[in-house]
Amino acid sequence: MTGEWGRRTRRAGLLLALVAVLMGIGEPRVARAPAAAATPVGTVASVAALTAVSTSAAEPVGHRPGVGVLPRPVPPAAATAATTPVPVAGPVPGSGPEPELAAGPAQPEPAAAPVTLPLGVDPGGSTQVVTVVAPSSGSTTAQLTAWELGPAGWTAVLGPVRARLGSAGVGAASESSTRTPAGTHPLTEAFGRAADPGSGLPYRVVDDQDWWVSDVASPLYNQHTRCAAGTCPFDESVSENLLAAGAVYDSAVVIDYNRGGRPGAGSAFFLHVTNGAPTAGCVAIDRGSLRTLLQWLDAGASPLIAIGVG
Repeated sequence: MTGEWGRRTRRAGLLLALVAVLMGIGEPRVARAPAAAATPVGTVASVAALTAVSTSAAEPVGHRPGVGVLPRPVPPAAATAATTPVPVAGPVPGSGPEPELAAGPAQPEPAAAPVTLPLGVDPGGSTQVVTVVAPSSGSTTAQLTAWELGPAGWTAVLGPVRARLGSAGVGAASESSTRTPAGTHPLTEAFGRAADPGSGLPYRVVDDQDWWVSDVASPLYNQHTRCAAGTCPFDESVSENLLAAGAVYDSAVVIDYNRGGRPGAGSAFFLHVTNGAPTAGCVAIDRGSLRTLLQWLDAGASPLIAIGVG
């Protein structure tokens, strides 16, 4: 009896346990692992535990992971998104300094206005002009300046220096006056008692047979000629022997006024060395300035001299 009852009791218990499992009332008796003990300080955590810590704790932005913390693994898709630049249409406000505006094309510096020559001179094709400006028509002194035409316009290359004029001032010249001829005249040749200083104009060294004719009745009027004294075909008493004139003709430039020889209009007008006094109608400057001027003058530049009141 007892044995039969025991067997029935065990079968009933097994059936009840099976029913309980099927209905979720109980759990099968499965051996449970003991609860994990806290990791002692100084013990290295497992990779899984460290990964859990790294996942739960936010990393400082812009800093590498703290010491003892492994980097959080980045999924492939996230890595691709993080490393692939995203094109933007323009600068993001607040993301950095605004880009500088593109500069326009460099504007050229304004060209310097060309210098206007004194006396309203029209230089024509000349690139060298000497101006002689007197303060009044009766003045016996003036300011002489040499001008040269370059890429930027007219530039003064000599002067102003003081010049002596005729004792009757400047204006309409004649054979019977000591007035310096006003106007613009070519400079085509030079001469002197001294050797050629290196003039850019044809230069003649004169001796006692060189004359400048001032005889209004002569066909050689206002021209250079050579003849021995006492044998010349013009009135020597009213003409100039270029050697005998003295130191003022050590160097001189011929002013081409009345070179056509109109009788009585005036003759023998030169730019020569000053003796400190008014002239008989010539223009005179200091020796050093005249030498510099002779070396600067160039026949190929078609030089001019302009004389007047300004």
